[in-house]
Amino acid sequence: MPESPPLLTIVLEETGLLDRESAMYRRLIAARLRLESHFAVRHMEEPLTTARIAGLCAEIQSKYVIFMRTSHLISANYVATLFEYLRTRTVYLAEPVMYTGAIAKNVAGTPIDDTYQYSRDTDVFGIAFNTKRLGDALEALKDVDRSAIYISYRLYWSIAKVRPLTTGFSVASDTKAATGLPIPSEVQRLVPLIPFHSKEIRLQLLRYVALFLRGIRGQKATSISLSHLRDVIRDFQLIELVGMVEQLQPFEAAWIRWLDDSLVSRQLYKQLSHKDAYLVFNGKHEERTGTSLHLYELLFQDDILTIEKQYLERRLRPGNARPGSYNFYNRPIGPYSTILFFDRPQQADDNAEHLYEYFTIEHPEFGNAYFAISPKSPDWPRLEAKGFKLVPIFTKEFYEMFLVSDLVVSSQIYSIRYRGKSFANSRFVYLQHGIQLNDMSDWVLSKYFDVFVATGRMEADYMGRLAPVETLNSGLPRYESLTRANEGQRHLLFMPTWRFNLHQSSTERFAQSGYFRAIDSFLSDSALLSFLADTDRVLHVKLHPNVEKRAGQFRFSERIVHSGLSYREAIRSAELVITDYSSAALDAAFIGIPIAYYHWDAADFFRDQPYESRLDYLDDGLGPVFSDQAGIVDHIIHERFAAEDVTYTRRRERFFEGVEPQRINEKIVERMLGL
Repeated sequence: MPESPPLLTIVLEETGLLDRESAMYRRLIAARLRLESHFAVRHMEEPLTTARIAGLCAEIQSKYVIFMRTSHLISANYVATLFEYLRTRTVYLAEPVMYTGAIAKNVAGTPIDDTYQYSRDTDVFGIAFNTKRLGDALEALKDVDRSAIYISYRLYWSIAKVRPLTTGFSVASDTKAATGLPIPSEVQRLVPLIPFHSKEIRLQLLRYVALFLRGIRGQKATSISLSHLRDVIRDFQLIELVGMVEQLQPFEAAWIRWLDDSLVSRQLYKQLSHKDAYLVFNGKHEERTGTSLHLYELLFQDDILTIEKQYLERRLRPGNARPGSYNFYNRPIGPYSTILFFDRPQQADDNAEHLYEYFTIEHPEFGNAYFAISPKSPDWPRLEAKGFKLVPIFTKEFYEMFLVSDLVVSSQIYSIRYRGKSFANSRFVYLQHGIQLNDMSDWVLSKYFDVFVATGRMEADYMGRLAPVETLNSGLPRYESLTRANEGQRHLLFMPTWRFNLHQSSTERFAQSGYFRAIDSFLSDSALLSFLADTDRVLHVKLHPNVEKRAGQFRFSERIVHSGLSYREAIRSAELVITDYSSAALDAAFIGIPIAYYHWDAADFFRDQPYESRLDYLDDGLGPVFSDQAGIVDHIIHERFAAEDVTYTRRRERFFEGVEPQRINEKIVERMLGL
């Protein structure tokens, strides 16, 4: 008697060897103890495309199929829950509660509301499809991208509502929200235009459109036409839901409004004190305005779309004089004003803390200046002892204070909205955490701010092409009090950044990565260790926060230590700072500490990152660049860093041009009080 096919096939998309030590894979294998005869695991080394999935549906004998990667996360009961649901039913699909980050401990408590439907990932991963029905649908949907299969499948079979099972699945990444969806150039439609008015589907489709638009800003060209985009937006009445887009993709929200009504080419983007910022969308037959700032020129099939930025007087704002429309800019900033400062929720000691301390000392007449931070942060008692007026961040008290504030000042950008107020219609000074060395134009243009604090001519010129009215070349507030330590034992400092493609790697996969091998080999270099011992030096290693949990895998020693110092103390007391690409090393360069770059993976680094570098390290870097371990070790053990190199001195002066170290905070305060 022939063996019956399994109920379920799990297809693992993984180039190369499977990461068999990943949490997801181990849970799949553990499920085999009870269900081995009922499900199969199939490894696909090539990327899953729509055509490949259609082919798999013809090959696979199981009733249901699930696609996933070993970097994804699943609840412990994921396989068992799906099996128990599917074994007695014939359905089009079954799905878990979907996440992009960590899976909630109480999956059943996750609210399945509009916010969930809009923010959930809608790729094919994690969902149990009826194999035969998926194959049938793909005969008609073979021209859509894989990322649109889930939405298109529900449209095709008119699946209006899906109740998630009580188990969780996570793609363990939300980089799409930052970088958008890269749709292959041959794809000519996003989804089929099948009339359907399910709000679930419309919310998911709205996010898909927003992510496509975000992605095309980077891709520059697509075979999808503007007319098709307009049909999608109008046929599914997405404009009714566009408020969901504004919170995280405001640029795309303006774009969707223009696509819905192309007669209104100028879309209000950000209110400012004196002039407001608008996005202007121009088709190929429309004249460009000479006073606009050119942002993008994009090709949609045969149509060229230009997107520009324009600053217009506040009095020209639509609805500016409408009765009952509250203007958060009407009240000038004065001693009575509430001003809200904050860094990260769990960590201060960044630019907002330094500016707050300066501001409250130099301007004691402002009695309503507050600093927001989590009461659970280890910095809370320290700041309290310094006399900071603290407010618990992201609490009811915080939001009420935000509502009445005249100004918010922060080193972080969060999407804060409360009772009609947001950074789109109120004053916000963005201090930044560091200096932008990468081309983050698309990210910058997606954010609201009245002042963008730049450091040096290079960054200010770059920002001036994106936000000339808002850019201030003052320098970071923490730089004003940053000085080089003159006493005590000095050390060398190594500060590698992290790699996006290793975020969910297992311990074994991480240990096999080029990133780990390069760093661990450097830390255990015999010549380096001998030099440190002979000269009585210590090399401190500051791992990136995303790598800290893996610190135990590196070979630290008596002379090479996992540093417990703060970044500030580690940098200011260093003789030399070594990094790969971390902008934190610029703090050292600012106070004259020599830096060196160790680029062991220069050929691959930016290929795997969401952004490209603006800095040519060989021609403009603030220290020498080494591509191999022998070179960086030789530079250290021969103490070449100890002799001043006029080349890097000149580059440093040019890089930080325009920053007056003793007037950084003064300049920022002068600008912010004038908003």
